[in-house]
Amino acid sequence: MKKYLLTMAAVLVATPAFAQDDSDSTFTGPRGEVHAGYDNVHAKVTATTNAGVTVASGSKSGVSYGGEIGYDVAIAPTVTLGAYAGIEGASTKDCTEIFGGDEACLKAGRSITAGARLGFKVQDPLLIYLKGGYSNGRLNVSYANGGTNDFRLGRNFDGFHLGAGAEYAVTSLVYGKLDYTFTQYDDFDLAVGTTKLSTNVQRHQVSAGVGFRF
Repeated sequence: MKKYLLTMAAVLVATPAFAQDDSDSTFTGPRGEVHAGYDNVHAKVTATTNAGVTVASGSKSGVSYGGEIGYDVAIAPTVTLGAYAGIEGASTKDCTEIFGGDEACLKAGRSITAGARLGFKVQDPLLIYLKGGYSNGRLNVSYANGGTNDFRLGRNFDGFHLGAGAEYAVTSLVYGKLDYTFTQYDDFDLAVGTTKLSTNVQRHQVSAGVGFRF
């Protein structure tokens, strides 16, 4: 995956021959894109029973993939403001032992995002941006110890995301991008029999994408 991202970056930077000749490009208008990249989910599970409190944490990496639509307007000669919405899936799954002889698993499902971004045109074909907004992630949680406390369920988590990235105009209609996103989901509390579980989930993503302006 790292080799893929580095290759994408090299292609975006080293292809001036394909860059657009339109000197007044402002990275504005409607757009749509597809992207894929590195996904890391970190979870901390706090389990409370009659015997006391146990805390377990771990992270797992996988691949994320999805698409995004957006619209950008110029608010100054070198500054843009835009809105976007996206959806993606992931292969990321993490399992950990809490008390011994048991297994708690957290698998990333679909993720929906919506937010705003502020872009700064460094030079005509290159835009860097900051972004932030709302996230809703589907996470599948399971717990098994061979007893009556076993369960499996899916839960939608609300949260927020922050990020930054770079967009390179390959032509007046086609662009490539590199993007980093941090997501913090709301805590998830669950009581199963005499066990109470509290889960805190964070997410880090680095992706590369190709998009089209209309």
